[in-house]
Order: sequence, then C-alpha cells, then structure tokens
Amino acid sequence: MRRRPFAFTAGAAVLLLFGENVAHATENEPVDAANPDPHHLLSGFAAQSRPAGMAEGNIGVLTLPGSEVCGSEGCSKGDVVFALEGWELYRATRRWAFGAGVVVGLVPTAHPKQPPEAVPRDHTRSYFTLESMLRYYPYVGKDFEAWAGVLGGLVVVSDRFDVIDKTDDRALLGGRGVTIRTEGGSLGIAGGFAYGLSEHWSLLGSLRLSEWFLPREPATDPLGSEASLTGTNTAVMLGFGVAYRASL
Repeated sequence: MRRRPFAFTAGAAVLLLFGENVAHATENEPVDAANPDPHHLLSGFAAQSRPAGMAEGNIGVLTLPGSEVCGSEGCSKGDVVFALEGWELYRATRRWAFGAGVVVGLVPTAHPKQPPEAVPRDHTRSYFTLESMLRYYPYVGKDFEAWAGVLGGLVVVSDRFDVIDKTDDRALLGGRGVTIRTEGGSLGIAGGFAYGLSEHWSLLGSLRLSEWFLPREPATDPLGSEASLTGTNTAVMLGFGVAYRASL
C-alpha cells in the first residue's frame, strides 16, 4: 500500500513530461495555416507545378524590310503584310516549353510589275509559315513572364494570277487563275511576354526575327509571269494577342 503513492507520483511526472514534450514539438512544427510551404505562397504564372498546354492567337504585322519583291518588269524594296498567327505549345516546366505554329500573311503592300499579257490578270501574293519553337522563360512572376526562343520550319510564298475580265471567252479554255508556290525553309530567334488576366487567360506580345531561304531562280507560269520572291530574305514579325493555358 505504501508503493501506490510513489507509483502514482511517478506516473504523473511521466505524463507531465510527455505533455511538455508534445507541446514543445507542436510549437516548433510548421503549421499550414500559420507557416505554409513557401511554394504555396506563389500564385499566377509562378505557381505552375505541373505541365500545361497553351494555345496562343496573335494578330500583327509581317515585314520583309530588305527583300527584293520582283516581277518581270522590275522590283520593289521590301514588303509589309497583315498577318494572323497561331501556336500550340506544351509547357513542360515553369522554365521550358516547345510547340509549333502557323503564320498566314495577307494583303501585301509591294506590287511588282508583270509584263503586259494578252489576257490581263490581277496579281496577289500571300505568305505561309509552319514552324516549331523551343522557348525558355528567364523570368516568371505572378502576373508577368518573359521568354526567348529559337524557331525553324517551312515557308511558302504564293503568287496568284487571276483573269480580270471574268466574261472573257478565252477563260473557258481553263481555270481563271493560276498559283505559283515558292517553298523554302526558315531559321530564327524570338522573344515575347505574357500578362496574366485570370487563371487561364493572358495577354501576349512577341517579336520574331528569321531568315527565309527560298530558291534563287523564280518559278514561272505558262504565260511567263514569275514568282515575286526568291533567295535569302529577312522576315520580322510583330504580334499581339491572347493565350489560354490549362494544367495537364
């Protein structure tokens, strides 16, 4: 009977010591509400922790500042074209992304002269590129990020010649128009930025500088009209648009 008080006192001491240790450990352990993981404090672009898919659409201006846009009767210097641009990208990490995109350039400002023809025709020209791109994001913040990249792919320049007088009986011998397609390659660099609007949407701006490598000798159609762009040409594309992204 005399040992019970001692046993009770020893047990109480053990419980008291254990409780103090638990309280001390609880005070030192980080609590999510008061001491969250630093990663969870990030938001916006900087919060990306999973791969993401991105779709981008831009409108802009495509320029060929030093190009000789030629016809059979002379050349004009340079060209400026309204362009539409679209990209599909895979954002593997916060810093790296890769994908492919297309640019369609319409309504050129350069109009080289073609020789007089027995059947008068209008001449229009358009540009098309299909390129792949690798991007690196040196800065990724909450609402803003910037990237730089390299790109390369296929370039197609289409020269279209259409009969002006649609009532001319001579057009019944065949189609009223013919297209000369000049194909080549491209290689260049690019840079851009994004400004976040919401979790999935952002505003974009981009600038691309590339070299187009086209055949040196112009192709001709049956009436002798020539393709308007040949050789090596520098192309500059400035675009602005929107992007949608979603985690995968």
